[in-house]
Amino acid sequence: MRPLLLAVFLSAVQFGFLSASLQARPLTGEQLYDVACRACHSLGTAPDHRVGPPLGGLLSRQAGTVDGYQFSEALSASGWIWRLPTLLAWLTDPDAAIPNNAMNYVNPLTAEEVQQLSEWLLQQP
Repeated sequence: MRPLLLAVFLSAVQFGFLSASLQARPLTGEQLYDVACRACHSLGTAPDHRVGPPLGGLLSRQAGTVDGYQFSEALSASGWIWRLPTLLAWLTDPDAAIPNNAMNYVNPLTAEEVQQLSEWLLQQP
């Protein structure tokens, strides 16, 4: 299994166990990041050893523009600016949002969790 798909699968499995054990309390944005994003993305602003680009400083950044990271042509040409509506669409279904992008992600989150995660990510410096 490809490393990226394995990371996504393991995140989904981990999310399932966390979700079942914490049903009385919704997960925080940071916990949702840990479950759905951390395996591939850092919260820094510069590329590191991870598969995906860094997610720090995301608010109002043009999609596909982090220096030192090679984005898909589709994402780079999208003209998207990361704000709440674009991030919600992206995290809900990246393939529908921007076809032919390179992010292999299957959304394990509810709509409410996507909202919580998106709001939290956009607040990260």
